[in-house]
Amino acid sequence: MSLRAARAARGWSQADAAGELVALGRASGTPVAAAASLKTLLSRWENGHALPEPHYRTLLAELYGRTPGDLGIAVAPAADATTASDRLRSAIAAAAAVDHTGLELWWEQLAVASRLDDELGAAGAGELVRALVEQLEETLIHTLTPARRSEVAAVLAGAATLAGAQELDRARPDEAWRRYDRARSAAREAGVPEADAVAGQAAVLVDVGEPATAVELLDLAGPATGDPAQVRLDAARAVASAAAGDSPAAHHAIAAAARRLQRSRVDIVALRGGPVLDLADLHRWHGRTLVALGDAEAVGPLERALDPAPRSARHRAAVHADLALALAAHRPEDAAEHARRARELALRIGSEQVGARLAALRARA
Repeated sequence: MSLRAARAARGWSQADAAGELVALGRASGTPVAAAASLKTLLSRWENGHALPEPHYRTLLAELYGRTPGDLGIAVAPAADATTASDRLRSAIAAAAAVDHTGLELWWEQLAVASRLDDELGAAGAGELVRALVEQLEETLIHTLTPARRSEVAAVLAGAATLAGAQELDRARPDEAWRRYDRARSAAREAGVPEADAVAGQAAVLVDVGEPATAVELLDLAGPATGDPAQVRLDAARAVASAAAGDSPAAHHAIAAAARRLQRSRVDIVALRGGPVLDLADLHRWHGRTLVALGDAEAVGPLERALDPAPRSARHRAAVHADLALALAAHRPEDAAEHARRARELALRIGSEQVGARLAALRARA
């Protein structure tokens, strides 16, 4: 009986099984991940993408009343030293075979994944991004020369940052944090700015109710080199400061981002693999900052953030959700329309995060 079949025989969803594993772990004193993370792990185990760690194999066997072998999660005894050596040599050889053409193909895959994510978010591009990140990580681990490691790491930084945004959409802050952290370490090895990943981690902290920690994280990151990176950090600081209730710091940070962006006179294009920053992004961050401060002036920049087209579905969903919050008190009908549009876009891209923001609107009603 497979792991999936054993769960189905109990009539459990993956969320149910994750909850049961958490309870069993507590009862036995075995450390396990949170239920949300376990659900993701269960999916990977059931689909054969990964083998559970030894303590999880023991818990799963106890949970379903089967042996690991019955569940298809036993470790194959045939993995001897020679086979392991062959696998390592093969992985190193595969990494060494990556040339300029291979790297260009990865950049093209990232560009395609980014465009698909713009339209369909994690719902349409999640598996593509996950597979790309895993492939790049496997290659980087087995790449020996510093120059080639730097080139692979540069692609990985962009892919892992996109994966972090998708996990945040899915309301998986712990996984989003890990993805952004991987993006930061890859960016450091590649010698490219890690501002997008730092800003992503700050967004995670704000999302879980730790805005002061987000500000501290941004302080520790320090100033960035180059306009695109610094604009992104200034905007992240504005949103985090507003969420922390520090109005002067929030206004100062968003003004700094505006000055830097407008001084360029044209859209700021980030390094390869990074996003293009323009006034629509600035308006979105400005509006989000004012919404967090409870400022009715948020409506203006948010409406301007919707003017340019096309914009990513993630961008539009966030702006519509913020407009719903900003208009709720004085223009409830308009707020309801923006909430409807936000929910439609959230459903399209698989964003639970937008739904969580709109829950605050329902709580006010």
